[in-house]
Amino acid sequence: MTVVAGAAELLDAWEAGWDRTPLERGLALLAAGTGRSPGELAHLTVGQRDRALFELRAALFGASLDGVSTCPECGTDVEVSLDQEQLLDPPSSAPCRLPTSADVAAALSERDPCEALVGRCSEAGDAEKTAAAWAAADPLVDVELCLSCPDCGREWAEPFDIVSYLWSELDGWCRRTLLEVHDLAAAYGWTEPQILALSAWRRQCYLGLVRS
Repeated sequence: MTVVAGAAELLDAWEAGWDRTPLERGLALLAAGTGRSPGELAHLTVGQRDRALFELRAALFGASLDGVSTCPECGTDVEVSLDQEQLLDPPSSAPCRLPTSADVAAALSERDPCEALVGRCSEAGDAEKTAAAWAAADPLVDVELCLSCPDCGREWAEPFDIVSYLWSELDGWCRRTLLEVHDLAAAYGWTEPQILALSAWRRQCYLGLVRS
């Protein structure tokens, strides 16, 4: 995937995805990072989409994943830190078609989304076996982090969703960037496009002068 997202494109994706579903947000982010349309990207499998989002995230924020979970046994905060490459095992062949974002979107409009999704991708009609086949074929279909509490020793699996994680990072970045634009516009009278056209390093140099 070629990352073409600049500051303006990322702010546009953030604005476009603000009131959208997580599924739509993921496609908006990927569109900003690839230059392809969300409609085209919706036909990637979920695993292909998420691999591309991991690649985009690494280009924007680095490969390290950091967060905090809570022990379900004693309530201790447990810090999580790993390299995202640990999650990116390659996919293998599957006995049924792997679901795409378009499949998921269509299934969500049905009375039983799980049954509808299985029906779109498999002739077997067995939801449990189909889900297991998907997970076996592509680990990104259902990502779980194996965690352990340092205080009580409890072990558990924590679901991980790259879309929500990346969106949270982007939300923080966009809010900081808008604050930078505000400060520089107030100080120099520049427009938003003029400020965003500056490199991040040069913006920080000017901000240092403004805030000193």
